[in-house]
Amino acid sequence: MLPADVIAEIIANLAALNLQPSTAATVLGALAPLLRTAETPPAVLEPQPSRRPRSSKRARGARRKRKYKRHAPSEARDRALAELKANPDASTTDLAKVAKCSRSTVVKTRNEIEKEARKSRETTPSILSKPAERRQRAQQFLHEQLARGPKPASDVEEAAVKAHVDPQALEQARGDLGIVTSRSNASGVQAVQWSLPG
Repeated sequence: MLPADVIAEIIANLAALNLQPSTAATVLGALAPLLRTAETPPAVLEPQPSRRPRSSKRARGARRKRKYKRHAPSEARDRALAELKANPDASTTDLAKVAKCSRSTVVKTRNEIEKEARKSRETTPSILSKPAERRQRAQQFLHEQLARGPKPASDVEEAAVKAHVDPQALEQARGDLGIVTSRSNASGVQAVQWSLPG
């Protein structure tokens, strides 16, 4: 426990000696117990472990979920459902008054109806979802386009894009129908034409 002026003198003398850094560190390490002053609290010199370990289960500041979930009584939901089916465009407040239930019950029931409607739309396959149906539609499109005679291939492809016919299905339908490809020299420009066989 040396006074501060003695410590400063020791450090100045060590610096004047121009020692190697490793040697200076060894000397200071040997003098370390003497260099500590009585005013230095031990908590500053030695870090203490934190008192409370962190939980890895949830992030800090995150809210805990409720352990229970409230549901409206089934009679109130049934009344709200009946009123929603009878008057789908009525306001939530009016429906709640007529059904004699809370507005939140009406809102939740409306959300359930919309959710079921979305599910039924998603599970119902679209008309053009299957490749065979797309191919059949492309065949029908080619029949309509080429019924009056040969047409330039670029015109047919542009019309197919406008009619939302799948390009891959169009190529398959072209092969299925045996579309004849020919070159014509119309007005000095050579163009590829498609026509129905026969």
